[in-house]
Amino acid sequence: MYYEKDASLHDIDGEVVAVIGYGIQGKAFAANLRDSGIPVIVGNRADAYREAALRDGFETQSIIDAVKGASIVILLIPDEAHPDVYDAQIRPHLDEGDLFVVAHGFSLRFERIVLPANVDVALLAPKMFGKPIRQRYLEGSGVLAFIDVIQDASSRALRRTLGVSQAMGFTRYGVLPVSHATETELDLFQEQFLTPLLLDTFRIAFEVLVEAGYDPIPSLLDMHASGEMAEMMAEAASSGLYEVIEQQGSPTCRFGVQRYLGKLIGEEVKGKGKDILQDIRSGGFVEALSKEAEAGYPSLSEYQALYQASDVTKTHDRYRDILGSR
Repeated sequence: MYYEKDASLHDIDGEVVAVIGYGIQGKAFAANLRDSGIPVIVGNRADAYREAALRDGFETQSIIDAVKGASIVILLIPDEAHPDVYDAQIRPHLDEGDLFVVAHGFSLRFERIVLPANVDVALLAPKMFGKPIRQRYLEGSGVLAFIDVIQDASSRALRRTLGVSQAMGFTRYGVLPVSHATETELDLFQEQFLTPLLLDTFRIAFEVLVEAGYDPIPSLLDMHASGEMAEMMAEAASSGLYEVIEQQGSPTCRFGVQRYLGKLIGEEVKGKGKDILQDIRSGGFVEALSKEAEAGYPSLSEYQALYQASDVTKTHDRYRDILGSR
């Protein structure tokens, strides 16, 4: 693990950073770098995000001009846009010795972009979304990040990427070496297995209670909307999944947990997890994603309509209306 003592802003002295994309991650990256004294150019197409960057006081240019004006380029646009934007607006304008950084290894793991041999290439993947990246930086702390030097043309790729990590506040928490392939596969597995499993678990718990005659709003609150479970999971990130129950749960809670732990989800679910992981590693997911993107993401519209019509969403809307009427 790399910490503050292992990094130095001096390793990126005199360099200009182009932050490509001013969305969820780009806004936080640009702000933290600027506050650390690093010259920043925001590269973005002419849209609402570019207008936001201008309002926030950043030098804002087209993607091509931002790449031309920088020696470190950080790509923070959605994965599906990488090939077209990279091929047309980034790769032709990378100079020898530039450092090209990705915050997610997807396009490299699945060979969707081709890297020039004369530039440094690295993964710097914060394990948190933009808002806490910015908030914790301002509080004097940071978030965990993964790092991987993929190509070291200058023999300084690690030092430079750690310099960026320090400017972002990541080395305040810790930066862990993890290959870009592993980072990609872990991230996709979380999105395709753990996240839907959690959502379905909350939905099933809510439906069991409502079908048994309990009022939907207190049922929703006790299952997740009060935020208690989220606080427990946040605490578990440092204490441990099992330890947080021991530390924060009453004897009644601990007895209830141990009574059914390991009995609700069995080998069938574990087998589905293995199938999903194999689909990710084999490229099956990428193939399905490409077809979905070419068709304009029709399944996402269907999913949105489905969850908006669900009793969970309707109950949450009612609860928000109650809060708004205070």
